[in-house]
Amino acid sequence: MITGVDLLRGLAALLGWDNMNVQGMTSFHDTNYLGQGKATADALDQYDIVFSHIEAPDEASHQADWKTKVESIEHIDKYIVGPVLSKLTTFGEWRILVMPDHPTNVATRKHGYAPTLFGMAGTRVKYHRPGPYSEKHAAESDLKIERGHELMEYFLRGGNL
Repeated sequence: MITGVDLLRGLAALLGWDNMNVQGMTSFHDTNYLGQGKATADALDQYDIVFSHIEAPDEASHQADWKTKVESIEHIDKYIVGPVLSKLTTFGEWRILVMPDHPTNVATRKHGYAPTLFGMAGTRVKYHRPGPYSEKHAAESDLKIERGHELMEYFLRGGNL
């Protein structure tokens, strides 16, 4: 587990997972995106599953700061998802799942309860509708996973239940 959030560090400890520390990692937009991306990519040499959590977009939403939310998502894409994806493609078998833990609306500053969008790619992943990672595209997709706990099984099986 790589996160700046104590709750998730505690859940990882309960699961028996290792918690990895990254210098300068916070729960806000001032976090060390570059360091977290490198640590996540490096952890793939040691672990079959690496959970890297970034809290910045959620915190920006709670502050009704859409500009910082967008910037944090861009940083996640550039400094975390990009390097992790580059590393994963060096393996024979690989998968990546990118998603928020819940929606947080900038207008209300509150968590929502709608299903979250996700992007999944990798070896033998069944593609339902390739395209951009966006709420609009997710809403148009024919893939809906009704129960959140089934998503991990779907991911591990490459999109086959």
